[in-house]
Amino acid sequence: MSSAAEYWMLRLLADKLISPDNIVIDAKTGISGAGRGGGTGFGYAESNENLIPYGLLKHVHMPEIISTIARIGGGSAAGLVFTPHLVPMTRGILATIYARGRATTAQCLDAARRFYADSAFVRVTDKPPQTKWATGSNLAFVSYAADPERNLVIALGVVDNLGKGAAGQAVQNANLMCGLPETAGLEGAPVWP
Repeated sequence: MSSAAEYWMLRLLADKLISPDNIVIDAKTGISGAGRGGGTGFGYAESNENLIPYGLLKHVHMPEIISTIARIGGGSAAGLVFTPHLVPMTRGILATIYARGRATTAQCLDAARRFYADSAFVRVTDKPPQTKWATGSNLAFVSYAADPERNLVIALGVVDNLGKGAAGQAVQNANLMCGLPETAGLEGAPVWP
């Protein structure tokens, strides 16, 4: 989950479009993404018609998120809030990240498009992404909404936690380490629509 959440704010932090302090990450993950220690119930019967926050204030990925924000953003990430929620779907992660910054939506989208221009699996979209867009794929969908008058930037990102969030990302990394094309074995079409 942390790599997914960090992914969508990296360029904004690097370009100083958002402040590294007071970032709030509100992530929704499917049952397969919470791991064995996530929510209280992992069977669909327990999770259906239910929303379960977990890992409050001490999620396993907090230290690496804080480290990445501080390193790339050049400031303290002491105000970071990260709250994952288990939702009644099998797979997928949707992270909504709230940060302070005077950037416009167009500036955020432009920065992301430049940053991810050579990324085979990242799609920057004008519309807020949906989890089904990434189902069964190694794709990441990223979008932004910003209101400079309110000093507010919202980053949105979606991955399939079993694809880009786990197995697909592992294959992508192995491809790079073995000198293979980064996309080898990963260019299949998403399952939906």
